[in-house]
Amino acid sequence: MPTPTISQQVQNIPVFFILGRPRSGTTLLRTLFDAHPNVTTPVECAFIINMNQKYGKIRSWTKDMLLEFYEDVQKHIKFDTWNINLDTLKADLLECEGENTFQNVCKVVYFDYESLFPKEEIKWIGDKNPVYATYTPELLKLFPDAKFIHLIRDPRDNIISLKNVDFEGPFTALLAYRWEHSARKLHYIKKKHPDKFYTIRYEDLVSEPTKYYRELCDFLSIPYNDSVFEFYKIQGEAMKKFNVEKIMKYHKSLLSPINTKKVNLWKTELPERDIRITEFVAGRWIKKSGYERRYRWPGFVAILYSIPWLIYGRALYLLRDMIDKLPFNLKIAVKNRGPVLARTFVKLRNSDT
Repeated sequence: MPTPTISQQVQNIPVFFILGRPRSGTTLLRTLFDAHPNVTTPVECAFIINMNQKYGKIRSWTKDMLLEFYEDVQKHIKFDTWNINLDTLKADLLECEGENTFQNVCKVVYFDYESLFPKEEIKWIGDKNPVYATYTPELLKLFPDAKFIHLIRDPRDNIISLKNVDFEGPFTALLAYRWEHSARKLHYIKKKHPDKFYTIRYEDLVSEPTKYYRELCDFLSIPYNDSVFEFYKIQGEAMKKFNVEKIMKYHKSLLSPINTKKVNLWKTELPERDIRITEFVAGRWIKKSGYERRYRWPGFVAILYSIPWLIYGRALYLLRDMIDKLPFNLKIAVKNRGPVLARTFVKLRNSDT
């Protein structure tokens, strides 16, 4: 019998998505799954949602379409961080010529990602992208059989962590609103599809990693493997493959065993004003997510400060929806500028302080 193509091999491999706000432990969870011998989970790159409008309805692929797909996937801002052989990817994509689905072609891209961890039979493809938390309905339409793992973190600790990096503008009310928006949207989606979701708090994962990782393996029906907790031992190899400066800046904790050092930092490090603002903006969903509020009443100052940022936050999501309707190249150009603008703003802000 002829050797099956990559496209044929991935056809029946299901996909799961790791959802959550940035700095909620999603990279840790991605690493734990990528360390599993039966799972491949590339570093984040939200190409599926961005390319769905252009390619999602194609059912018969020509060579020219596949070459264009190959070029387009490389235009995404984080794709250059992937450990992937582009010549192999091009050859495997060209094998998708003929009757095929957008979903299957995307799986080929995932499958060609070269993990730093040893692999056996791949039973799941994982995709961790915090931005997908607000695109979950689209993902459900694309992958009806997919499963979703929602990782949630105390928003007050989440805000501290986000302010220490340059992912988003460092405004407490805006960060709290984005946390609330993500938690709220996912809450209602999970009510409609309870069997497809597993929700876990960051604090529980780092406090009892063995217990909760075992539950996650059961959720995906894969064997539990405790070797994943030695992920940090490949740091030498990671330093060779990835940008050392970025690892040390954004993911330094992945160079050490799992610990609880980042739990409840807000109690000593977050100013009272920021606690009040966060609890005003996200208060209901703080409690629904299993966390306690410090204040029953945030005070008028916190409310007055927050309102303009709530309006701005809602406008940002409306703007995002408009950007998603743009032609592919223009959409990618705009989206690729977002992180650059955020980092530039943070640098300017820090230079003034």
